[in-house]
Amino acid sequence: MGDKNNNLEEQALEVNILDSKQLLQYAQDTTEMGKFRLANAVAQFFDEKKLSKAEQALTSEIMLNLIRQAEIDLREALAERLSVLSNVPSDVIIYLANDTISVARPILQHSPVLSDVDLIYIIASKDEDYWDSIAKREKIGSVVTDRLIDTGNPKTILSLIDNQRVVLQKNCLKKLIKVSLKSEELQASLLRRPEIDGDLAVGLYTCASQYLRREITERFNLPIAVIETALESLVEELSQEVKGSRKVTPEMIALAGRFMERDEISPDLMIKTLRRSQISFFIALFATKINFTPEAVMKLLQKEEGKSFALACRSIGMMKSEFASIFLLSRGISTGDRIVDQRALAMALKYYDTIKEFEIKRIMKSLAKNQE
Repeated sequence: MGDKNNNLEEQALEVNILDSKQLLQYAQDTTEMGKFRLANAVAQFFDEKKLSKAEQALTSEIMLNLIRQAEIDLREALAERLSVLSNVPSDVIIYLANDTISVARPILQHSPVLSDVDLIYIIASKDEDYWDSIAKREKIGSVVTDRLIDTGNPKTILSLIDNQRVVLQKNCLKKLIKVSLKSEELQASLLRRPEIDGDLAVGLYTCASQYLRREITERFNLPIAVIETALESLVEELSQEVKGSRKVTPEMIALAGRFMERDEISPDLMIKTLRRSQISFFIALFATKINFTPEAVMKLLQKEEGKSFALACRSIGMMKSEFASIFLLSRGISTGDRIVDQRALAMALKYYDTIKEFEIKRIMKSLAKNQE
C-alpha cells in the first residue's frame, strides 16, 4: 500500500494487533468471499468497539485509505454494513455518502452518523438520486425537509410525502400543499398523511383536482366561506411572490388549470383579479382560458391598438361591458400608466363590435399557430 499505508499499519498494531491484522488480510483477499469477510469484519469492529478519540481518528484514516483503493462492489458492501452503525467515524460515513449513488444510497437512507448539516450539504451538491435517498430516511429534521421541498423535484417530494416514518411539521405540509398544485399524484399522497387536519384540508382543497375535492369533502366538513377565503389567500400569496414583475409561475398556471376544469374562469374572476393588481395571475387565467402561452397573452396585451386583445375576448364569449372593464384595468400592463386614452378605448370597442364571427376563428387560429 506504500510507505504511508505501512506507517498506518504499524500505528494500527499499537491499537489492536488482532483486528488490524484481520483487516489487512481481508483487504488483500480479492475474492468475493474475501470482500464479504472484510465488510463483515469492519462492521463487527465498529459494532463491538468503543473507541477513544485517538482510536477513532486512526481508524478513520485507515478506513479511508482502504475505501479509496477499493472497487465499487466492496465499497457497496462496506456501505451496506456500516449504514446501520452509530459509532463509525463521521469522515468515513461522509466519504461514502458522497460516493457514487449505489454506494451512497444505504448510507443516506439509514446512517445515524450523518448530521443535518451533512445532509444539507449533500442536497446542495448532489442530484435527485441522492435527494430521493435522503427523503426515505427514518428521521429527517425540519430544516432538511425544507431543503428537500425546495429542490422542487417531483420524485424526491413524493418519496418524502410517502415516507410515513417521518412526522411532517405543519409549515412543511403547507409548503407541500402549494407544491402539489402541479401534481395530482402529490395531492393524493398528501391526503393520506395522518397530519392532515381540517385546517390543512382547506389548503389542500384549494389546490386539488375536482376528483380529489369530492374525497376531501367527504372526510372534512369544509364551510364554503372558509374555502373562498383560503383560495383568495393562495392567489394573493402566489401574486406577492412575483410582485413588481410580470412573471407567471408554474403554480399560477396549475391553479388556473384547476379553475378551468371546474369552468370557473369567468370575466368576473378576471376583473376581480385585475382590481387586486394580481396581474400575473390574470395573465395565467386568460392564457388558460384561450389556450395560449402566458408569453403570447403578454404580446396581445402590449399591442397598443388593443385589436388582438379584443378579438381574444370575443372568442371566449365575453360581453362588451366585461371587455371594456378588463381593457381599462389591463392597459397599465402594456403602457405602465393606468390612465387610458379614451380614443384607444373607443377604437377597441368599435373593433369589438364590428369583427365578424368567421374572422374571429380565422385570426385566433393564426395567432395560436404563431405562438408555437
